[in-house]
Amino acid sequence: MPRQVDHDERREQLSAAVWQVVSEHGLDGLTLRAVGDAAGCTTGRVAHYFRDKNALLTHARDVMHRRMVARIDALGDFAGPRERLRAVLQEGVPLDEERRLTSTVWAYFLMAARTDPALLAEHVVRHESWIRRVTGLLRDAYAVPPDDLELRARNLVALLEGLALCGVATPELYPPDLLVRAVDNHLDLLLGAKE
Repeated sequence: MPRQVDHDERREQLSAAVWQVVSEHGLDGLTLRAVGDAAGCTTGRVAHYFRDKNALLTHARDVMHRRMVARIDALGDFAGPRERLRAVLQEGVPLDEERRLTSTVWAYFLMAARTDPALLAEHVVRHESWIRRVTGLLRDAYAVPPDDLELRARNLVALLEGLALCGVATPELYPPDLLVRAVDNHLDLLLGAKE
């Protein structure tokens, strides 16, 4: 009797291979063959699930988003809203191998989205979801939310994205401890220094 195929599991396996290829070789190295090699399967199997490079990248970006949401949702309890906001923001910068890989895939996806309308539409959906999450957490951290709350949230997200890019491009100049201090410094500017 033939073995039952778990298609979701195969897609996840291929997504992990996409992450590996993008991390090691960039978008230029992302091919169906490279993903097949990294996943230990044939190019035909990869093509069965994903029609082209953009489909691979879009799925890997979706998996990245879901993994980040799962990490955030699993953070647990905090002393207060500021501490929760800080912990969530730290998920957006490359402080360890998982977040470095996430930031790397995100950076390549963003550059590809710049010139591809379908990828750009996917990016906008995910980006706006992130903005809404950060806006809500920032609102909770203020005793009285300011009128320009969304602008402050977008500034904060832009800072995180810049830190993520710097952290993956030049990790020796932007090591994890500096990234944490930069996030903390910006929170102090937004919310006032912690007492």
